[in-house]
Amino acid sequence: MRVILALVSLIAGLAAPAFAQQDEPRRIALLIGASGYDESRIGEGVALYGPKNDVALMIRALRAYGVEDGNMYVLADGLEETGIDREADGVATLGEIRAAFARLDQNARPGDEVLIYMSGHGSRQPQVGVSADRVEADGFDEIFLPLDIGAWEGAQGDRQAGVQNALVDDEVGELIESLRARGVFVWLVVDTCHSGTSDRSAAPAVPGEFRTREVDMSALGVPVDAVLEAEASVSRTRGAPQAAQPSMELGEGGFVAFFAAHSGQLALEGMLPRASSAERRNYGVMTYQIATSLLAGGVSSYRDLAYRVLNGYDDWGARAPAPLFSGELDRPIFGTSGDPADIAWPVARQSRSTVEIAAGALNGVGEGAIFELTVLDPDTQEAHPVFTGPYFVEATGVGETRTEARLTGYGEHEAESRLPSYGFLTARMVDPGVRFSLSIGVEPYPRRPSAEEREAMAALETLRAADPASFTAPLSFYDDVTAADVRITVRDGAVWFLRGGETVTRNPRTAPAHLEIADYASRDALEAAIERELGKIARVRNLLRAAQALVNGPGVEDLQVRGYVWRPSAPAPDPSRDAPDDWPCTLPDTERVPANATSLRQMGADDLAVLELSHCDIVYLEVFNAGEHPVDVTPLYLDSLAGVYRMPFLGAETSTRIEPGAPPRVVWAGLRTWDWDADEPSSTGLERLVLLAIERDEDAALPWDFAFLAQDSLQRDAGDPAQASALGALMSGASFGQTRGAQTGPALDARAGALIYQWRLIPPAEPQG
Repeated sequence: MRVILALVSLIAGLAAPAFAQQDEPRRIALLIGASGYDESRIGEGVALYGPKNDVALMIRALRAYGVEDGNMYVLADGLEETGIDREADGVATLGEIRAAFARLDQNARPGDEVLIYMSGHGSRQPQVGVSADRVEADGFDEIFLPLDIGAWEGAQGDRQAGVQNALVDDEVGELIESLRARGVFVWLVVDTCHSGTSDRSAAPAVPGEFRTREVDMSALGVPVDAVLEAEASVSRTRGAPQAAQPSMELGEGGFVAFFAAHSGQLALEGMLPRASSAERRNYGVMTYQIATSLLAGGVSSYRDLAYRVLNGYDDWGARAPAPLFSGELDRPIFGTSGDPADIAWPVARQSRSTVEIAAGALNGVGEGAIFELTVLDPDTQEAHPVFTGPYFVEATGVGETRTEARLTGYGEHEAESRLPSYGFLTARMVDPGVRFSLSIGVEPYPRRPSAEEREAMAALETLRAADPASFTAPLSFYDDVTAADVRITVRDGAVWFLRGGETVTRNPRTAPAHLEIADYASRDALEAAIERELGKIARVRNLLRAAQALVNGPGVEDLQVRGYVWRPSAPAPDPSRDAPDDWPCTLPDTERVPANATSLRQMGADDLAVLELSHCDIVYLEVFNAGEHPVDVTPLYLDSLAGVYRMPFLGAETSTRIEPGAPPRVVWAGLRTWDWDADEPSSTGLERLVLLAIERDEDAALPWDFAFLAQDSLQRDAGDPAQASALGALMSGASFGQTRGAQTGPALDARAGALIYQWRLIPPAEPQG
């Protein structure tokens, strides 16, 4: 009965007079969040803390984009605990989800824009007995777990084998195809594990800790032989390189999809924002980035939003899941421009020089964000004719929905001495702030530490007590471990540096950054090593954060970049090898891209894709300057262990200068999953190649090279003109921890830009005989 009543309510909302005109497109959202899973069904610790908060946050973001509550249909348990002033229309059981799908399919009209949002646990199930046209590349169906999820059932009659009450990705695909066939635009967001072929972890969790959103197939009773059968049906040989793609083949146009992770990966949820604040809740990482980006404004297209989401994943390190984006990404989000000028927040005066702004971390406000205040005449509500400013304030304290700020200078403007006491104030963000500090939390020490571990504990206590100004990198220690960017734990004779979702493991391919205590002769040496390792992590994180601010900037507008991957043939099996990748790599041609290299276009990849690459693969970027001015390009390689390297160009020419119309220059990066010199596996995970570019004048004598960003030493050359530039100041601040003052204005050179390519480095699979 509750389902029927809920659907009647939705019908009444859609039939309201405001939607009477059939030719007026609507924006409609179906929001699904499953949090309170039954432990008796799928095991201890399966309850999630984030989905109910995810749904509430998405409601806020959609309201900001003009989506009316009557056009949102919400299936979520625990919504009343989130503080949102909206009741759920039902809960996320399979029956209610299917009923909502049917209702949406029946009532959506041509021209409507529809968001289908799903947050909760995901998993996979082997495709047993399915028709040939439904077989996926990996042999598995991705499934969303409703609250009434059951266990594996065998085939009976026309019913194929599968998990009871699972929502299979094909059902979602059928709904989307039906909507698109009638001219409805669909935006699909799936914040679950394995979501890229459509899915979070069911290990016992502690509130506040980051965890994955996946239930293992074994917890659902999937038989081992069915899993093995599905795996055996898929070729595991070393074939051509491929980009990660959604397994739901949904065609072109009229559709955009955001997946928290592609097939085989796990999505994260945890306490956000990552700051020491009482105003923190559990959210899915992707949902948090989507919603806060929308609330911050300035997002003009789904592609812009995708870049914002990727930027938010930089904090999670090499083991981070890779979000996946597909479809018509250059379309405006829900038909709006996303102009940041449209968003002005109310301001309350606190003193002559301080204010409180009704926007916070959920609106994309970062540490040091700059706002311009406008004084409104209380009679006309227009800009005050006398108090014209400009008045700028800098964020000094950022909460979830509130920001404290103080008068400051900005750009060429000196700080005002006091705020006018007359009129109303509103604030628009002119610079969201770039946080270059790395926060560290130290987990509880072992109860019975060894002598070596006691030395490490003492070294950490010395660092915690030190003046932050004494560090060579921007480091700060937090008492709240769950709020920190990096968690340090002392265990098993090592000091481990863990980022979101990482756990301690000795597997050399997946081990997080760590230091073996026995390798250091004294406590002082270990202390210095810990500080250096934290500095490395801070540098990579900050370089990415700074580069993200430059993506598609003016410096790369005239660059035409073609990407390629060359994959060698693996040698014949040899029993003397220790692993499938225990063989040396070579550079096939030192002058040009090999003729048999695969282009990124052939792979279906673009600058948002995460490639899946392996041992001895080589990435090539062919860069051509189609503009009228020289462009200086510095290629930087960021590996999975926080290493930064200046990459070479093919051929004898080493200069970073690329002249207009000159033959393309080629950057190359050779990948390794086996260290041939050390004769042991190498670390794998998420890696990136950044092209840092700046347009120069024709008469600029010397090319600028930002190779100093890759050096181990934190020594800088004060006479280096590249370092003295605005771009150099930004990147130097990122690398060396020197943050800008608001008086300098945004540290973005008007002629700079960046392109970021990323891949997940994985070891080759054992060949199947």
